Amino acid sequence: MKRFSLLLVLMTSMLMLASASALATVARKAASPPVNSALPTISGTAQQGQALTAANGTWGGVTPISYAYQWQRCDSSGSSCGSIAQATSQNYVASSGDVGGTIRVAVTATNSDGTSQALSGPSGTIAALGSAPANTGQPNPSGTAQDGQTVTVDNGDWSGLKPITFSYQWQTCTVLNPVCTDLPAATGQSLVVGTSQVGLILRASVTATNSLGKNSAYSNLTAVVIAKSSPPTNTGLPIITGPASVGQSLQATAGTWSGAATTAFAYQWSRCGADGNGCTSISGATGQSYGVGQADIGMSLRVTVTATNSSGPTSATSAASPVAARIVVTASFNAVLRSDQEVGRPTRTSSLAAGHLSAKVSGKTLTWTLTFVHLSGRPTVATLNKGARTRTGAAFKSLCRECRSPDRGTLTLTASQLDSLLRGQTYVNIDTLRNRHGEIRGQINRTG
Repeated sequence: MKRFSLLLVLMTSMLMLASASALATVARKAASPPVNSALPTISGTAQQGQALTAANGTWGGVTPISYAYQWQRCDSSGSSCGSIAQATSQNYVASSGDVGGTIRVAVTATNSDGTSQALSGPSGTIAALGSAPANTGQPNPSGTAQDGQTVTVDNGDWSGLKPITFSYQWQTCTVLNPVCTDLPAATGQSLVVGTSQVGLILRASVTATNSLGKNSAYSNLTAVVIAKSSPPTNTGLPIITGPASVGQSLQATAGTWSGAATTAFAYQWSRCGADGNGCTSISGATGQSYGVGQADIGMSLRVTVTATNSSGPTSATSAASPVAARIVVTASFNAVLRSDQEVGRPTRTSSLAAGHLSAKVSGKTLTWTLTFVHLSGRPTVATLNKGARTRTGAAFKSLCRECRSPDRGTLTLTASQLDSLLRGQTYVNIDTLRNRHGEIRGQINRTG
């Protein structure tokens, strides 16, 4: 019996110890103040006059948990923070004293077992107070104010807090003492002009909006809307001018056109048969002029001019111009040189001083022979000069220097020089040491 009592006492003691241990464990679990697992955050616009809002972050611990807030003002790097008096709600409106710095919030979490605190990161740098948009440059329309065309308005220039968004409303206005009316559903930045707007003026109202408000400005007026145009109408065919022969250049006129003003003329030359039919375009011949080549001999040429305006292109073709083979000019000339033909009388010359030039031209090549006698000395130079009889002119070719009689040679003339020679407007002049401006001279005459 004594042994049984001792066993009972031992068992009772063990049960009491186990109960005490379980109670202690329950007590430790119950004592759990809030524990932060995700820091508080701040949302809102970092600008004077704008509201910032604190999010509590994430907390563990015995619920319910209540939260308290204390906003802090920091420097621009988020350091050197100090509490802001009376800033203890979940929202905080940034003030002028915050401009240039940052803001953070301390969130204090409380439950039945205690209190814990966590700090948010700093906000962005607090910007100065902004303003609603204000127009500083009037919007302008662009495009053609014509039925079927598109006009577009730019935004103009605006001050105010960014970002700024824009919306549009097009209006029609009367021409005299303008009265303007909204165009229904015309709220895009661009407008396709309709027939109902012909004879009226257009403008757009541009509305600029930011977070602080909105303002509107009217664009400048367009020109009076004109009716839809038609492509150009040709009233006079293009014309080809110039000699249609190899080596020459032909020019094309645009012709005459009626209708809306053209914005461009384009040219395409074609090579046709001798009768002007069977024409094919000449590759690369798209200028207003065309140089006639060997491939054009025995053919004819024409040009097609395409006039374009806002409504489209129209083409017109010239009459064909037959191309002749190159004509080679051949002619014979002579000149008798005397001292009395010089405009300025030579000095110390013999009355027997004389000379003779005979020449032939083929194409632009001149072949000549020069003889002279009884000069005051050996010639220093013999030249061809442009000029009529009894008039002096500039030398354009030297026949010879320190010439000997007879002297001969060939030279090439320009078109202008050949023309002067053929018209009798050229003379030959021989200079000597005593008469450097000419001792004998003779007008060149065509003989065949």
